[in-house]
Amino acid sequence: MRRNLSWIAVAVAVFGMALVPIVGSAGVAAGAGATHPRQIIPLYDGGNASDWAQTCSHAVGSGDGSLIIADVANGEGAGNARVASWASVIKNCLRYGKASVIGYVWTNYGQQSLATVEAGIDNWYRFYPGDIGGIFLDGSWDTIPGTTTSNAPYYQALASYIHTHHHNGEVVLNFGANPASGWMFSSTAKKNADLVVTFEGAYNDPSMSPYTAWVQPAWELHYPAADFAAIVYDAPNTAATPQPSSACAGLLRQHVGYVYVGTWYDQMPYMSGVC
Repeated sequence: MRRNLSWIAVAVAVFGMALVPIVGSAGVAAGAGATHPRQIIPLYDGGNASDWAQTCSHAVGSGDGSLIIADVANGEGAGNARVASWASVIKNCLRYGKASVIGYVWTNYGQQSLATVEAGIDNWYRFYPGDIGGIFLDGSWDTIPGTTTSNAPYYQALASYIHTHHHNGEVVLNFGANPASGWMFSSTAKKNADLVVTFEGAYNDPSMSPYTAWVQPAWELHYPAADFAAIVYDAPNTAATPQPSSACAGLLRQHVGYVYVGTWYDQMPYMSGVC
């Protein structure tokens, strides 16, 4: 989650002899028959124009196929004012026609007031009109921490707010782990999420809920792969476990339609190989 990943900046990775952008080769839509998943890319780099151009021009898919997460105010989403340099990189990204840009908003596991979150959502659309394809609601969870109080009404209200007030924008809930059930898909279309991040963590660090120990619950298999996303960092990229063939292949087998696999952890720049 962004509040724990403020160190991320995205650059490029070396595959063989060629220097290529962080996103991989072109693929098809996630789901049955897909050979490459689509991408969900946390492009938390301060709005670096070069990084954004490289990423947006090589994203997998066409139209709004992949998702690129923007966070202007370093954990505070759109902030309190339009930033000209960010407006430029976001608009330029859309010209490539391969990905949508979605805005980061922190929800604090259902403890942030709806009014505060809705104001943060509105800021994205007000400051960057016509250029925001949806909202990445970070800090999502089933219940309010320390209680058994369900967060379903809270996130359904936010999904409805985005879908109703902002051109049916994409609603992405970042749980970072498996939710207990599929409640976020079981209401009306207006109240449902469009995508849920069910894993965010290191590839094989036992202290960080590693991907290598991650198992999907049975309920997730009843929904399309395109409903789920995974964000993996600190993945190895060696002859023995090359990326993207290792973690990325595993994610395809695990019914995940949107992915991000980073190969370095806690370093700047953030070197990444994305599926």
